[in-house]
Amino acid sequence: MNQIFVLILFLSFAICQSQKVNVSDENKCLAVSVPSEILQWQYIGIRGDSTSYKSEFANFTKIKNGILLYKWHEGHESGQFLVIDFDENFKAVLKTEKLNTEINFSIEEQKKLKFASEILEKKSYYQNCRKDHGHTNLYILVVRRNDEMKAQYYSPMNHPYEIKTADSNVYLIQEIFSAIDRNYYKTITVKKKKERRKDS
Repeated sequence: MNQIFVLILFLSFAICQSQKVNVSDENKCLAVSVPSEILQWQYIGIRGDSTSYKSEFANFTKIKNGILLYKWHEGHESGQFLVIDFDENFKAVLKTEKLNTEINFSIEEQKKLKFASEILEKKSYYQNCRKDHGHTNLYILVVRRNDEMKAQYYSPMNHPYEIKTADSNVYLIQEIFSAIDRNYYKTITVKKKKERRKDS
């Protein structure tokens, strides 16, 4: 009788443990290494009907050292491109269908972005998450170094911050996203405040 009780207790514990693993697996996000050409074909192909979308990526290939970040969120007709050219005095331009504005990066952030782009390994990643948030977000990051493609990162659902990784390359890519986000929101906030002062 005691053996049956112990067996039932053991099976109950094993089932609970397996359910916990399944739950955590549902939320798991991975950055999967993908051949560069395949990844490029995927993210350019999603808006193959848009000439302006394709031309932004084509124009970026003319930049020797820099970063391109494309973001699109569900509910918005078009996305936004942020292109940073390290060789043009760190010129950073945010482009949408209705907007074309410069983003200012501090000297410290410029150094961080340049350093991260220098030590990145040459790799391309597709972010695969087992669970999404019920709405579509799209993030594409392309880094060029010494006139060649250094890194690409394509996430069609979730933000790259959701990746928990020990991969130093993915960590550096997350740092690039973070630096860009900080300066983007800082610049937009300052511009909005200036516009309000003009209006009042």
